[in-house]
Formats: sequence, C-alpha cells, structure tokens
Amino acid sequence: MTDAEDFIPLSQAQIETIDAINEPKISEPRKLTLSALKCKKCRQTIVSTKDFVNHDQGKGQTAFAYKKRDSSFSQIVCSSYFIEPMDWIFDRVQEGELEGKIKCPTCQVKLGNFSWAGMQCSCGSWITPSFAIHREKVDEVLT
Repeated sequence: MTDAEDFIPLSQAQIETIDAINEPKISEPRKLTLSALKCKKCRQTIVSTKDFVNHDQGKGQTAFAYKKRDSSFSQIVCSSYFIEPMDWIFDRVQEGELEGKIKCPTCQVKLGNFSWAGMQCSCGSWITPSFAIHREKVDEVLT
C-alpha cells in the first residue's frame, strides 16, 4: 500500500474544525477601568472613584452664553472630575469660604476649584455644590 491509497478526503466542516483547533487563541483585551486619581506633580493618590459625583451630560457649547462659546469645539467632553467634599480640601481653607482653590495635600499644587454655589462643567451641566479636579492636573490610575 502506498501513501496515496491511505488518504481519506475531509469534508469542509472537518477542515474548519481542525483550523479552529489549531488557530492560536487570542484573549479578549481586558477593559481597564478608572480606579483613582493621582497628583501629576508628586504622584500622591488624591481621590478614588467611589468619591466621584456623576452628572448628566449637558448640551455642550449651546449651554453657555454666546460670548463664552468656542466655535471650534465639536465634541462634548468634561474637562474636570467632580468629587464629594473631602477633609483634605478644607485643611487649608479659611472657615466660611464659599469658593476657592483645591490644592494637593502633599505638594500644594493647584488641582482644581470648589464652589458651594456650584459651577458649570465644560459639557454644559450645572453641578451644585461643585468640587472640580481638572483632568490635566492629575494622572488616572487604571485597573
């Protein structure tokens, strides 16, 4: 008997099954989620996501006064993280202040602003009271 006589043709379904078994397994990329924010200057962890204040997206630039609109602005993106009032924010704030700067508790660099009267997010939504940490001042910790 020769090798040609031992050959049994495979069906298309069998070929696909063999290809599937031999194909290298590529795992789905794991989705990273935001877990905390760190000061960009000193890398001190400032706040975890459990302290975030969620808000509904506003109407974007149409929510602002005519003179405050940016004509080149096309996407609605929040430029700040809004957080709950935290003890470390008020350590250096005078009692009774209604608004002021949020500074890193370690290196004292400005991270954002607070206002008990509220402020408008860059997406157009109004948040009251407002404790805003600017995105460009912090690093995101992803897990």
